[in-house]
Amino acid sequence: MTAILPDLNLKLADEAFFLRYQSTWILDKSQMMLAEKSVRIGWTFADAYRNVRKRLEHAKRDYLFVSKDQATAIEYVQTCKEHAERFNWTKSILSQGEMVLKAPVLDDEGRSKGFDEEFKVGFIKFENGSRILAFSANPNATRAYGGDVGWDEAAFAQFPDAMWKSLAGRTTWGYDISVWSSHNGDDTLFNGLVQEAAAGDSPWSYYRVTMPDAIELGLVEKINQVSGSEMSRESFWQSCKDKARFKEALDQEYLCIPQGGSSNIVDWGTIAKCSKEYEIERIHLEEHQVAEQFGEFESHKAVARDRQIQAWMKQAFKSLFATTGKHRLGFDVAASGKGDLACFYIERLAGSTRKLVALLTCRTEDWAFLKSAGRVFMRNTPAIMGAGDETGLGRQICWELAKEFGGLFLPVNFGTKKGDMGVVLMEQLQAGEKIFPRGEKDIPADFYALKKTYQGKRWIFSEGKNPHNPNSHADIAWAGALASEADNGNAFGWYL
Repeated sequence: MTAILPDLNLKLADEAFFLRYQSTWILDKSQMMLAEKSVRIGWTFADAYRNVRKRLEHAKRDYLFVSKDQATAIEYVQTCKEHAERFNWTKSILSQGEMVLKAPVLDDEGRSKGFDEEFKVGFIKFENGSRILAFSANPNATRAYGGDVGWDEAAFAQFPDAMWKSLAGRTTWGYDISVWSSHNGDDTLFNGLVQEAAAGDSPWSYYRVTMPDAIELGLVEKINQVSGSEMSRESFWQSCKDKARFKEALDQEYLCIPQGGSSNIVDWGTIAKCSKEYEIERIHLEEHQVAEQFGEFESHKAVARDRQIQAWMKQAFKSLFATTGKHRLGFDVAASGKGDLACFYIERLAGSTRKLVALLTCRTEDWAFLKSAGRVFMRNTPAIMGAGDETGLGRQICWELAKEFGGLFLPVNFGTKKGDMGVVLMEQLQAGEKIFPRGEKDIPADFYALKKTYQGKRWIFSEGKNPHNPNSHADIAWAGALASEADNGNAFGWYL
């Protein structure tokens, strides 16, 4: 399918600077505009130009730009300023910067929790009284304002229904609204708007531009012109496919094809931002390797075997045990030589950032080994608190660890806490607070394998496939979630 663009038959004076789909968006004077588009094709860049231009044409007419997070909102204002400088419009800018406002903190259902939080709003004020105001996507943040509205990354909004009501209300007095995003599942409000627009006979001026469309319309040549590179169209598209890695990511982020009733916990771009270049201490053992290394468990040799396991682990995780700082352990329990992974996930805290530093995974029915490994981590890791899955087979081992390390190890019932832990993990990933190594390909893939579905006003989480580690059914990711859960309910949390 070729790009879908309205036939406006208009010409942009600065046409040479923009590609055709950007120029069409810039010149579109429709009151309602909607675009499903690939990531990284310069859509928001063009919208920033469009609205600097429009503010200069219309006195005392504000533009309210809303995106998924505060950083993107502030970046939008900077892009607007760069356009003003590029086209010699800076003399029309009265001031530019950030201001602090307050808005209610919302619960998972989009309702106020009864208290406010401060947030930054980027702004540009023009001499003619018009303004560009850039907000993060809190439905209550824009309610005190009126004007034209732009909603970026609409498919990724946490409270889409409330956000739509708020933004639509800002345009009541004849203002315009424009919405654009890549896809994030087929059950989003954004995809509902797309289906409405694509069906025709709707108020939307509708756009659909995939990455192949953008390439066909000159994107690679524009990138080469700006960056001085010499990429071919074929090599650039191949690099996009390599970065997507998963078919679902390729379909949704580059080809405008929404995927099935559930979506990934966050988009792959967010996972990529959490992936950093560094190394961790990591060991994986299959069932036969546990037996070969430590022998079969025999009760009368248990003490000696514990010592052997401890000595081996002190060598395998030498750097972990020698460092300082606060640490959290997540223990996803599994007891099978053929099934899911048992996983010990240890992260180091630095402010709100949680960096994975050690990982032990195994497939074994040797409960004694799992308990010994947990005890070694809890005894030797500095400032450690842990949490483990006590559901089913994990009940006994988590009970014993909690008894031995009272107040420092928390048994967690997945049946009641899984949804809450998934929400916390989703928020940490979105904020870039959960860090893991890029080089260990199965670890980012494991977090990406987590799926979310919105049912009955709450998120339901499930597990998809990890193409880099078929034995893990998001076991590593859930161990990471348990490491975060270790901060909840432990008696010594104030100290550690």
